[in-house]
Amino acid sequence: MNLSSSQVQRFWREWSTTCKVMSWTREAGMTAAQIEAKRKEFLLGCGFESLTLVDRTAGFTRVLYELIVLQGTSLKAAQETVDPARNECRILRHQILTDLIPCLELYVEDVRSYITEIVETKTRYRRTDRPTKPQTLMDLDAGQLRQVRFTLAARLNTKRGQAGDTIHDMRTRAGLGCTCAVCRGTRVAPSGGDPELEPIGVSDPELGAAVCEEVASPF
Repeated sequence: MNLSSSQVQRFWREWSTTCKVMSWTREAGMTAAQIEAKRKEFLLGCGFESLTLVDRTAGFTRVLYELIVLQGTSLKAAQETVDPARNECRILRHQILTDLIPCLELYVEDVRSYITEIVETKTRYRRTDRPTKPQTLMDLDAGQLRQVRFTLAARLNTKRGQAGDTIHDMRTRAGLGCTCAVCRGTRVAPSGGDPELEPIGVSDPELGAAVCEEVASPF
């Protein structure tokens, strides 16, 4: 263990808070194994296979900040002002982790490998500077994260359509808040109270921009 005892205690406190915010709890229907899998997935996303491998300085700061992002807690405004690109990366990762991945898990068996494959297609390296380990979301800059987000949103839209799900169905099954037209109260359900969402497109507030960007800028 590289971390100090106080850092380990801080991690578990923040992790417990994050689990409650993200509904990664037994009260939400998850098993202990599923919660542990989420913890390992989170650490891998930060670039570490285990908490024991996190260093006391940059590594712990990265893990702590990502936990705070998942909690929805604002980071210091001064830090965001000094490095707005860094803050944009946090926002993009937060969108991918908390909005897209829970939905993808409904249609993709191994989401981690699925995203890793997409990341590799978005990060092209010469043979001399290719990374020695798979790239994660933590390794990408804002531009690359935007590309990954666009691709994931477009593919999710396709998989949802193939499954015959409305966005309301998908987000409800994924345990996310639904913002479809019916739930927003901006449109009446077409029949029997069955909430349907207008077709994904430019006007769609959730995925439309991502889908259009994917079509306009193939990577």
